[in-house]
Amino acid sequence: MALYIEEFEIASVVNNAVDTAYPLTQKNANRLEKACATDLGTMKSDMGKVRQCLLNLLSNAAKFTKQGVVRLEARRDGDAVLFVVSDTGSGMTPHQVRRLFEPFTQVHTGSAPGGTGLGLAITRRFCQMLGGEVTVESEPGVGSGFSIRLPVQAR
Repeated sequence: MALYIEEFEIASVVNNAVDTAYPLTQKNANRLEKACATDLGTMKSDMGKVRQCLLNLLSNAAKFTKQGVVRLEARRDGDAVLFVVSDTGSGMTPHQVRRLFEPFTQVHTGSAPGGTGLGLAITRRFCQMLGGEVTVESEPGVGSGFSIRLPVQAR
């Protein structure tokens, strides 16, 4: 799979992802919050893949959260950008978290119908291709937080 590296405004990609995800959050009566640092600036990366990663995480958060909060934060961290998608949804057990990034694996929490089981596997692969990583923290009944750390200059 090819990378299409270009320079783009980070805030623009965040705003686009939030605008696209907004209708998804409304299906379960969620509140969508965005917190962008004012000094995000630009990055040289594959804008489409960064946007897809954010949409995958926002979509999952919206699906597994009912009448709660889905939040996207973005901030610079040295030569990297940190994107954090958190929710107040159903959360996951450690066993479920261990299987999250496996292709065609669905983590059933009983609160939402599953998809193809590819979104998180694709997100992880895109992050790796861009020289970054995706991690998760989750607690049953409390919610989940997914963090994407990408270099400002894709490798």
